[in-house]
Amino acid sequence: MKTRRLAEASAHDDDLRAMAYRLIDAAGLQRGRITALTLRGEDLVPAGQVAEQVSLDQAREARLVAEEVSDRIRAKFGPDAIRTATTLLRVC
Repeated sequence: MKTRRLAEASAHDDDLRAMAYRLIDAAGLQRGRITALTLRGEDLVPAGQVAEQVSLDQAREARLVAEEVSDRIRAKFGPDAIRTATTLLRVC
């Protein structure tokens, strides 16, 4: 079993996804197959209690802002308010 912790507090999908990929890489697929991968959140605190780290990576910052806006829209209008364009019903 491999265990990793994020270097700093995060509520962003990109950080969690990158950590999952690092875990898969650490498993060394040449030795066998991965049959399950479990991510568990521990030591969670409300987002308002965490200091925000400023990043100089403009592309990452743009993704994080878009993620935050998407979360607010889904909270207000429901989980199906934002979807990929290919899943939307065709309107003629």
